[in-house]
Amino acid sequence: MAQTEAPQAPLTNDVRDGGWRDGEWKPRPRTNVIGGIEWLARMSDKARAKAKGTIGDYIYPCPADKRLLGALEVDPETFLDLATKASSDDELVAGVKEVSPTLKAGTFNFTINRPKE
Repeated sequence: MAQTEAPQAPLTNDVRDGGWRDGEWKPRPRTNVIGGIEWLARMSDKARAKAKGTIGDYIYPCPADKRLLGALEVDPETFLDLATKASSDDELVAGVKEVSPTLKAGTFNFTINRPKE
């Protein structure tokens, strides 16, 4: 008989606002995608943590955050404001879509994994 694996519970940081894992606060994993936008979940967790003063050793905006913000054509302060005012991921995505020129124009292009040159 084949043995079936029990479904794994989500990691403690795999929810909006991140969470505690291995004894420290961590934002959501880089693999979480919201609104079809890579890195947005992680960046929003870090932005809210920065605003609360609980970011610890993480950085907002880090180089990857800056790449996404550049692709969205949204400045870090505007995004921080959106992230702290949004009460859900859906609300955040709607706010980002409202302010991002590249999303409005259909020219947004971003992937966290840069192709090797």
